[in-house]
Amino acid sequence: MPAPARSRRDRPAKQPLSLEWIIRETLEIVRSEGLEKATMRRVAQALDTGPASLYVYVANTGPDTGPGGSQSLSVIDSGSDKVAATWQNIGLAPHSIATSPDGRTLYVTCYDGLSVVDAGSGAVGQRVAGQGRANGVAAHPDGSRIYVVNTWQNTLSVLDTKAFRVLAQVPVAAMPWQVAVSPNGAQVYVTSSSADVVSVLDAANNRITATVPVHHVPTGITATADTIWVSTNAASTIDAIDAKTLKVVGSAPLGLSSEPAGIVVA
Repeated sequence: MPAPARSRRDRPAKQPLSLEWIIRETLEIVRSEGLEKATMRRVAQALDTGPASLYVYVANTGPDTGPGGSQSLSVIDSGSDKVAATWQNIGLAPHSIATSPDGRTLYVTCYDGLSVVDAGSGAVGQRVAGQGRANGVAAHPDGSRIYVVNTWQNTLSVLDTKAFRVLAQVPVAAMPWQVAVSPNGAQVYVTSSSADVVSVLDAANNRITATVPVHHVPTGITATADTIWVSTNAASTIDAIDAKTLKVVGSAPLGLSSEPAGIVVA
């Protein structure tokens, strides 16, 4: 009798992707198979990572943010910079997207709930209705949980990725917008657009340990090992927070017409 298939979530955590690892695997492919074989797909296969490593996913929210919104995601091939597919029936007015660490699952906040989507096919495997009208979403690097921003409740939900149970509901400052997790998984950062702060959460106990003042109406946020990057919508700046001291160490003005809403470090 064949052994039952083992869930990926029950397997040991994989080595986190790093630039050094990607370069090493690419050079090995070039050495053993030739330069023409070092495609994005072949490198992703060598890294044992999923489709999210090959594509950029865009949530098509409009024409409004409620029942009249779109229900689609656009899938852009990062090799050609062309739209490879448009997936329908993702959920009402999809807003934010996070990928699982293995690149195989997308977590999409929608007006009618959190959609759990296969990153290769666009099939919705589950919809968590209790997370409707949420905004930002981020996955923990170990893949065990996700963080969902509840803008209208001023809370951050912590959900496990097996049953999508709410493990914690953490109060944060007014009008939280987006969330990011530190690369080592120790801290979670939440922008609060009405309070002009970034809340810092200890991922081990789901408690707020600090709030960092930033420029007016912080929206987007992303984190590297050393720096937390924040886009401020009304002030039109990119603020840099030192991840160790939690002090703003720099700010770049973008111009009053920019109104940035998100930020990604490539």
